[in-house]
Amino acid sequence: MNPTSNQTTVVFRIHTMPDTTASQKAGRPIFSDMEVCDIAFAGNTKTRATFPAHEAEPNATRESVKDGGGVVTYAMLYNDQYRAFKAGVAQPTSGTPLAEAPFLAEAKRRELKALNIHTVEALAGLDGNPLKQLGMGGRELKNQAQAYLDAAAGSADVTSLAAENTALRQQMDDMRAQMADLIAYNKGASGGVAGHTPVEPKVPDPELEPEIEEASTDFEQWDDDRLKDYIAQHTGSRPRGNPSHNTLVAAAAELANG
Repeated sequence: MNPTSNQTTVVFRIHTMPDTTASQKAGRPIFSDMEVCDIAFAGNTKTRATFPAHEAEPNATRESVKDGGGVVTYAMLYNDQYRAFKAGVAQPTSGTPLAEAPFLAEAKRRELKALNIHTVEALAGLDGNPLKQLGMGGRELKNQAQAYLDAAAGSADVTSLAAENTALRQQMDDMRAQMADLIAYNKGASGGVAGHTPVEPKVPDPELEPEIEEASTDFEQWDDDRLKDYIAQHTGSRPRGNPSHNTLVAAAAELANG
């Protein structure tokens, strides 16, 4: 049983049951409370499984023991829902609530919830008999749900790429500023500017210099250490921090074209 399955809805509750032994001893009805776990399945209103919350869940326990672990109870397997239950707050569901789906009318949302379908992922994952429970138009609803999820995933990818590009541009700007500061410092130091200790000019390595200059248009193939050496040779200092490979390539190319 997969605790993150979009096709199941898990709810913990208190089940009150008569305690026969205690009732006989007391001569009056005695009841005891037990924490239980109800598991409902999307598109299936006839099957609902109920288990003691602290009883071992067979599949998860079998996998745990195979890996050298111990018993995994329902409360452990569905820990987020169990913790919410103990805290007295709404128990979370895995997925996108139907309320977020713009292609569903409110009446259709209620129909779906009555069929134990509470998320867009559960709707998109329906197949076989559960899908047939939706009646006419059920396949179209499933396809709309999948299209919605695909569009959301694509939007997330675009947002992530834009963030990466912004970070890269910032790295390049920082690198250019750093190089400008180094060049200005070295020029000032070589001229004996007050407040700076003159820096002895770096003598190029005659064996390394030709190789670097000849390959200056192929910086993409260089590793980061070689790029940092090249930048240090031209600016007098290796780049600080941990700039990305693309940033180092851009900096080296700018120096080569400078």
